[in-house]
Amino acid sequence: MPFAFCPGKKMEEHVVMIDRRKSPTILGKAAKAEGTAPKVSFGTFEVKGKIVEMTCERVVPKMAKTLKMYFKTQKISVNVVILDADGNMLESEIEELPVDPEFDGDDQDTDAEVNTDEVNTVTDEETDSDTAPAFDAKELAARLKAIQPAIVGAPAPAAEKLKAAMGAAVSQIKADDLTKADQTITALETAIAKLGATAPAAPPPPEPGAPDARALAARASSLKQTIDSMAEPAKGKLLAALGTAAKSIKAQELGTADQMLTKIEAAVNKQQTTAAEATDPNAAKWAAAEAKLQPLVDKAMTEKHGDLDGINRAFNYAKDMAADGAFDKALASVPRIAELLKAAQTATTTAAADEARESIPDNVVPYVKSRLAWIKTRQSLQKELESLKSAIDAATRDVEGLEEVSSKSSVLFDYLDGIDTDLEDTLEKLVEAPDGPEREALKSQARDIIATYRGVLDSPFFHDVDENGFVQTNIRGSALQSLDEVSTALAA
Repeated sequence: MPFAFCPGKKMEEHVVMIDRRKSPTILGKAAKAEGTAPKVSFGTFEVKGKIVEMTCERVVPKMAKTLKMYFKTQKISVNVVILDADGNMLESEIEELPVDPEFDGDDQDTDAEVNTDEVNTVTDEETDSDTAPAFDAKELAARLKAIQPAIVGAPAPAAEKLKAAMGAAVSQIKADDLTKADQTITALETAIAKLGATAPAAPPPPEPGAPDARALAARASSLKQTIDSMAEPAKGKLLAALGTAAKSIKAQELGTADQMLTKIEAAVNKQQTTAAEATDPNAAKWAAAEAKLQPLVDKAMTEKHGDLDGINRAFNYAKDMAADGAFDKALASVPRIAELLKAAQTATTTAAADEARESIPDNVVPYVKSRLAWIKTRQSLQKELESLKSAIDAATRDVEGLEEVSSKSSVLFDYLDGIDTDLEDTLEKLVEAPDGPEREALKSQARDIIATYRGVLDSPFFHDVDENGFVQTNIRGSALQSLDEVSTALAA
């Protein structure tokens, strides 16, 4: 999910933006414009359990610590890991996190003071640490979590006393006083059995394919920050919708929450665009121009025609100017973009390819063409053998006694080991070499390699492979023809 972060001097001045439909660069500019600091970080983030991994194109100092503290103010308890664009960890803030009531289903305060008559915790006098058996903290925590729904469903006033004892058990586990914790939990289990408390219905499981709850919460937090700066009546309506989405997140209705947040994001973007158009009439003109240009740019990129670098530079510049609110500069770039796109429609290749072709001297063009043809032939040999292997595997898979053929048919590719990249590498050097002794020496070397390849192609395997009976191939014939073309070029 794309994000941007502009730190402020105070916690309330931090700006965090999240929008799945905008690029990190655009979000970074928006966050910088809204924030109070000159530095901004942007990139993408992913929530893995209770860890938020942020892959940054640009970072700010002490980012992990600052963001973790900020998330806590938004009631999001997560650890933070900061990575660079290559996935290398730059910094992290990781600790053992307490149970999060909003996302882990805990509805009670586990740190409550112990004050119960019906369920008593264990005192030091009741426990002899020298003779006490060893307990596992994770097992005790699992037992405690298992009885938690029953404690919530217990009738008052017993529920309050049970919650207090449960809080004491949590504290004992944290203090590594596991013997006491075991006895407190045992007392709780006994009390619950006597009360016959019934556990409330478990929360519904996450919907299939639903996003992570913390990622949704982060989006909601970012949206709230943006909505708070908007004017009424839009502000009130959007905050009300955001409140409904937050309830869906808490109820683990994650798919519904995701859809609601997407609609709210669209509404916020529309509101911001409308506000921009109200202050700058060029905003609407740019929106119309961008809508016409985008499909034409996409088409040029797909077909790989024209000056692709020039088109990208001009179009991205215009979009960046629009993102900064400079719609007049964005519109000023439109004629140049249109000119480049018009030229692309009549071009047969890219400008870079045209430039490269024009830079090749005429006396080496045959070497370049024959080298490219040979590379294509080697690729074709590989594909034809892959086709043969597939046909053999399919024909023998269900034949009794031939079940192991498919596991051994990869040996076919070993026969190509003798037809390596030496020829294309030598031809590349030949193209770069000046006319004279060095080029003649490389020609001689290329002829020797061709002779070696012909020897490989004269082996029994290559004489028989095109009559395999499984699939039609032209492996030996195409290879010899391509080598003939290279030999002809070398003789010119």
